[in-house]
Amino acid sequence: MFVPGFTVWYNVRDIGQSLAFYTGKLGFELLFHDPDSGMAMVKTNTDQCVIGFSQAEEVVPSTSSTVFDVSNMEDAVHTLKQQGVTFIGDIETIPDFVKLATFTDPDGHSLMLSEQLVEL
Repeated sequence: MFVPGFTVWYNVRDIGQSLAFYTGKLGFELLFHDPDSGMAMVKTNTDQCVIGFSQAEEVVPSTSSTVFDVSNMEDAVHTLKQQGVTFIGDIETIPDFVKLATFTDPDGHSLMLSEQLVEL
């Protein structure tokens, strides 16, 4: 029934600002942008995982997090901070399991980095 692939979809106030954040700061690739319909999509570094955007007048930030795996948390946080990404709090470590760091996109949607400390 299901085919490989996963899409996360967000309502955003400004497609251009969101695309600048996701492509310029996070380094994802633009797949689709139709200014007339107010829709766009970016390809993440995860195989067959994309993020879509619909422009909306009113946006309620998502409180669930889209999580991106990284190989080195400290390096990833440092690099993204240099790109102007704002993190909420410090890196959280759950001993012998995972490191987590939370940040937001321009619309306040919660995003997270995860570094696994054990193989799952």
